Amino acid sequence: MRKLFFLTLLIGYSCFSQTLHPYLQNVTPTSIYVNWKTSSNSETIVEYGTSSGNLNVTVTGNTNIFTDTGYPGNYYYHSAKLINLTANTKYYYRIKTGSQLSTIKSFKTLPNPGQAATADGHIRFLIMGDNQLKNEPRYDSLVSAAKRKIKEKWGASLSPDDNISMTFMVGDQVDVGTLDHYENVHFKKNRELSGNIPIQTTVGNHETYGTLGMNSYYSHFYMSELTYQGISSNTENYYAQQAGNVLFISMSSEHTGSAQLTWLQQVLAAAQNDNTVDWIFSLSHRPYQAEQYVGDISNWVRDTAVPLLTTSDKYIMHIGAHHHLYHRGQLKNQKAYQIISGGTAWDQYWSMSTEQDFEDVQKTISNWMYQIVDIDVTNGKMDVESYSIGSVLKRKNNQLMDTFHRYKNKQKPNKPSITNTFSAPVQLPLTLTGSAFSTNETELLNTTQFVVSKFADFNTIEKESYRDFENLFGKYGTQKDSTVNINLGVDITKMELLANSLDNGIHYAKLRHRDRNLEWSNWSDVVSFEVINSNVGITQISLNNTNNVYAINQSISVNYVNAPTTSNTWIGIYKEGQVPGINGSTLWSYTNGTTSGTNNYSSGITQAGRYFAALFINNGYTEVATRVYFYVGPVPILSTDLSEYPLGQNVLVSYTNGPNMTNDWIGIYKMGINAGDAPSTSWQYVTTVNGTKTFSNLPKGYYYAQYFIQNSNNAIGDKVFFKVGDIVTELWINSPVYDLGEQITASWTDAPGIVKDWLGIYNENDNPNSDPLISYQYFNGVAQGSAQITNVNMPTVAGNYFIVMFTNDSYNEVSNRVEFQMMSPLESEGFKIDNGIKLYPNPSNNNKQTFIQCDYPIDEIELFDMAGKLLYATKNVNNNKYSLITQDLAKGMYIIKIHSRKLFTAKLIIE
Repeated sequence: MRKLFFLTLLIGYSCFSQTLHPYLQNVTPTSIYVNWKTSSNSETIVEYGTSSGNLNVTVTGNTNIFTDTGYPGNYYYHSAKLINLTANTKYYYRIKTGSQLSTIKSFKTLPNPGQAATADGHIRFLIMGDNQLKNEPRYDSLVSAAKRKIKEKWGASLSPDDNISMTFMVGDQVDVGTLDHYENVHFKKNRELSGNIPIQTTVGNHETYGTLGMNSYYSHFYMSELTYQGISSNTENYYAQQAGNVLFISMSSEHTGSAQLTWLQQVLAAAQNDNTVDWIFSLSHRPYQAEQYVGDISNWVRDTAVPLLTTSDKYIMHIGAHHHLYHRGQLKNQKAYQIISGGTAWDQYWSMSTEQDFEDVQKTISNWMYQIVDIDVTNGKMDVESYSIGSVLKRKNNQLMDTFHRYKNKQKPNKPSITNTFSAPVQLPLTLTGSAFSTNETELLNTTQFVVSKFADFNTIEKESYRDFENLFGKYGTQKDSTVNINLGVDITKMELLANSLDNGIHYAKLRHRDRNLEWSNWSDVVSFEVINSNVGITQISLNNTNNVYAINQSISVNYVNAPTTSNTWIGIYKEGQVPGINGSTLWSYTNGTTSGTNNYSSGITQAGRYFAALFINNGYTEVATRVYFYVGPVPILSTDLSEYPLGQNVLVSYTNGPNMTNDWIGIYKMGINAGDAPSTSWQYVTTVNGTKTFSNLPKGYYYAQYFIQNSNNAIGDKVFFKVGDIVTELWINSPVYDLGEQITASWTDAPGIVKDWLGIYNENDNPNSDPLISYQYFNGVAQGSAQITNVNMPTVAGNYFIVMFTNDSYNEVSNRVEFQMMSPLESEGFKIDNGIKLYPNPSNNNKQTFIQCDYPIDEIELFDMAGKLLYATKNVNNNKYSLITQDLAKGMYIIKIHSRKLFTAKLIIE
């Protein structure tokens, strides 16, 4: 990946014809960033004031030149931070580079914490996601539609900033992390709003791609400067920002882990005790749930972050993107929403992917949409409107597709009841009937939940019906971008219990109602009923060998439970790939009308291969249980001539007792990779029962070899493990310098993958085979991953240390050693310059060295005396850490300029 280079220019250039378009970010009550891009001239000037006719304040900012493919030093990125502004105040401004001036635009600073932004007591936001596409007028059309809607709702004579405080973009602002996409997608397509409404971004997966990847993201944005209650993430990856009485927590689904979780816990704890915060929103690119491309979500967000956030009664909504559509749902037991605002990127319609109707999603709509979030600060209300401009298949003109709300301090619905009277045992089917929805508010019914249990305390649920009054899921007719309401005409106050869906005996049922304000009623009184004449149970089959492997002619037993009681229910055994009814079975027998039992096939199977057992009814080929697959034949034994190989040496894998079926093969995989999940590193067909295969030119790594049958990923026999190369595992940590108490995140690739692999911390220059360790930590034998070094395992004394990985509970080092330094709080305070940059020791003296350390690669370092004379410069450092020798410097004060993703300036004192 090419690195991003910065150069702060001190002289101006003649300005070619270029139009200036400002871009706002990082608005606070007292400051804002104004950015723009030109192709030449380093002049960065903003003129502003509280009147469009009197721009009486001038600010000079910084200009960096970025390079990338197609940009040979002609991407001038201008940044000016306006400070000491007045809260909730409208300002007018224009930008200037050379002879070029922008039109006069306006912005509003945020109100002070807890306060409203508008005269009527509101604060409002736009939500958008997934810009991505460069060559189609999609996202710019969405932005234009949002601008039209804002003017329609609040007056054409007003500018957008009069009523919208910020736009949040939920990731994939670009398709790839290149300067071309930041200029022509992120900036260009937002011009209609970005000069008036500040934009805040969330990291998406596409920001990590391309020639520059995240380096380009870090260069364009300044979120690391944002703090909440003094809490900073010290990174652009995730941050918290308060706007009025709303706290936005922008998380990174691409940088999950314990560091982000620790930060999130700190932010949430502070917000819970902050009486200026009434509403908490969380954002991440990968969503909480998705009904298309099922499973393509952030499990970290769903299983870790949101459950933590819901412990706060201020939490109201999670906003995701990644899926290029809109969806909205409610958390089942918390008063919170979750949505996808997937913007206008690659088309995503029904029938394009794996789809599933989830109970926590009320509607999924394959349209290009944006949201207006309206917070009534005075009255404790949130209203959200979702507008659509349609899709490629059908355009829409700002059509309102969804509205939802949350109003605080409203009564919950009245307690419902189940109206059935059970004076005698019942036979299924049965309809449980709930009472009509009732409330003392103006709310309507949104959701019902029935539960049925064998136990009066409902500790085990047999049946559940959880339904919203509407359920938009699946294609409407042939219209791929239109969604059908599958609950249209369904009475959700009733629950159908089908025949044989419950077993005989006493059962208990209860019901509750939820309104459209997220309030649940109390549970109804419990009713009980007795079921008779029912035949119920999950029909299953299993084999008597737990590993599902049999020798030729070995007896096979098939167990069955809850089988149909008809005399013509039967079990058949087929070879894999055969179709019952077209191909004859290898073995078969009736169950003789019994619901549970075992069918024995004492003669076994005579031909090696993979087979399956299936349960059929009515002397036909309708299967009523999940198939069980098994293997019959000899089990091969694999071995290697060595357990460790020098890089470049041939690896010999020998095998004996192989089944030698057509297209059997031996595959070589790296540890942590399963066959079928990724291609093998190397493989060869097997054509004999016994033999040896030679594998050449394997890269360094930890591997296993395994025997697979008949061109499939079905493995037979045990794996054999081996290593290629000397030090294979690559280990790194998130910083070379830490404060005492600051946690370390260690990451690695190509670990041995043994459960007793561990990380050890030692004093600098210690020998692990003889010197005592500082701490150790296991990490579950993960071959590739990361681990947070827990507090109890962190060094407690300032000094120099190293961390290294060992394998299998031994002191055999399998990774490179990574050195780091722990600093005391007093030391660290002396050398901090800004978030992400450290300079230490400072003051220094003239016979030592001073270290410069940055969270991101350093491109250039310059040392000046106090008269501005350049004494020393080094370019293309391309490292996070640099050692500056100070022995030739006279006592006094110096200026250091550090060029990283931004320009940092610090004073260095030589004593």
